[in-house]
Amino acid sequence: MIKNVNDLEIKNIISNNDKLIMVFGEGNNCGVCHAVKNRVNSNLLDKFPNLDIYYILVEDNPLFRGEHLIFTFPTLMLFDGNKEIHRESRIVDFNRLERILDIYFN
Repeated sequence: MIKNVNDLEIKNIISNNDKLIMVFGEGNNCGVCHAVKNRVNSNLLDKFPNLDIYYILVEDNPLFRGEHLIFTFPTLMLFDGNKEIHRESRIVDFNRLERILDIYFN
């Protein structure tokens, strides 16, 4: 599942979460964000259909940006329950990300 959310929605999702989810923080005019987002949508969703991905425009949601200390775009965060277990920023290592997701889903 892919969903665009704001900072209040994602706060509720994370606090009430009981499974692995990905939060993708992106910027408004971020070329790298668009490239990474396309790769996430095409590759990760095919390999891990049970992964819920939430997209948030970090520039428009300063509460989320401050609470999760996001200083650069894109930032991908994996949450297991309400605990952040992995983070990738700017340069995303998709091999490492896929290995982590393999551990949880396979």
